[in-house]
Amino acid sequence: MPPLIVPESFAYLLTAFRGCFGAPSYRTFCLVVTGWVHCLGRHTVTAVALASGAVGRRHISGFHRFFARAAWAPDALGRVLFTLAVPWIPADQPLYVLVDDTLARKAGKAIALASVHHDPLLSTKRKPFFSFGHVWVVLALWVPLPAGSARGVALPLLFRLYTGTRRGQEADAPSRPTSGRRYRAARALPPDGARATKLESARELVALVAAWAADRAVYVAADAQYAGRTLLEDRPANVHVLSRLRPDAALWTPPPPRRPGQRGRPRRRGQRLPAPRALAAARRHWHALPVQIYGRPVVTQVFRGTALWYAALPSQCVRFVVVRDPAGRRQDEAFFCTDLTVGAAFLLEGYARRWTLEVTFHDAKQALGLADSPSQCRQAVLRTAPVAGVVYSLVVLWHAAHSRTTVACPWLPRPWYRHKSTASFADMLTALRLRSWQRYVSEPSWRRQHSEKEAPPWFHAVLATA
Repeated sequence: MPPLIVPESFAYLLTAFRGCFGAPSYRTFCLVVTGWVHCLGRHTVTAVALASGAVGRRHISGFHRFFARAAWAPDALGRVLFTLAVPWIPADQPLYVLVDDTLARKAGKAIALASVHHDPLLSTKRKPFFSFGHVWVVLALWVPLPAGSARGVALPLLFRLYTGTRRGQEADAPSRPTSGRRYRAARALPPDGARATKLESARELVALVAAWAADRAVYVAADAQYAGRTLLEDRPANVHVLSRLRPDAALWTPPPPRRPGQRGRPRRRGQRLPAPRALAAARRHWHALPVQIYGRPVVTQVFRGTALWYAALPSQCVRFVVVRDPAGRRQDEAFFCTDLTVGAAFLLEGYARRWTLEVTFHDAKQALGLADSPSQCRQAVLRTAPVAGVVYSLVVLWHAAHSRTTVACPWLPRPWYRHKSTASFADMLTALRLRSWQRYVSEPSWRRQHSEKEAPPWFHAVLATA
């Protein structure tokens, strides 16, 4: 195998994934991760192969075959990342799992499994906008790493592709000839695993992490679109959900106890309560609560309660908190948690950690090309984005471990930005690249070890990334 152009401390992290692959695929995986780190342009498979320094020593078809046909599972990589990240979380604290989806825009007629989706970044309240591409439902683990300051870092673990295909259709081509739009729709159907809804995909991912966590408590922070029966009902015993509560949610009191001798089916809900919006409008006395959200301390006004949200979770009550901005610049908002023992500060701070996943999406797309690969093979589409997430998590974990003993991320002094105290992901990636090239710069000239007609592998990588 060609030498890896990464420091030994980073290569040591890659050895944890040896059990996820066969011997040939593991060697290709190490080269893929190396090329993904050093690639500066669009992160296509060919560009990653060039940036890995394997030109002339490994055929390009091996890199494409690794994504299209090799025997490995992206979920197994997520399991290894989970074991690498959990030691950074104190044992007496619960695990925070973040769930959200992101749109990877694509261009091209031959992109596999791509379809038209609502684009939240380009849409407005008056005019929705739709883009062609892939929508990934992502589960990330929130880790209080030193590089994330007070906000922490979201490490992506598991990915599921959402296509928006209607339920009840078959993935194979129709058995009898059809024509027109029906035939084209039947040909374009994705495999069975990609026909699930976003909530079904999120439920599957949460069940995997809950099994990995064993008896440790897991709190799922998700947006309001995931606060539905699919995710809330019949969840694992160690899982609780933190999310936003609809302002017009129908709340009820718990059902009264069954009277002796009462006939008929017992009641499932009690008396109807005002909606959170009405409760906030009628509230006269609010409690001031200092909380640490989005990396800074703030003081907000809250009141909390317990009610039965029968439409979403008819089997148990939820703890809800209504929040009011003391300055009056924001509308009143409501949040809920399925754990009735938590306080208002725990609920608000736990939900605010969801924003770190948005930061991860931005950094992974800008620096690692999460949405770049134009794969035309279905299996390759389902694997390229998870590999980008693996590279993101490895870069963050390497920086966190390396910064314990030395300054792993020196950044240029900026007179206009003197209050900078923590490294961004771009700084972490730059530090890893500098450490990778440091030994080649400090070693004697490569001309002493190679002939003029033979260049070392790292020389080709420099040309590919220039």
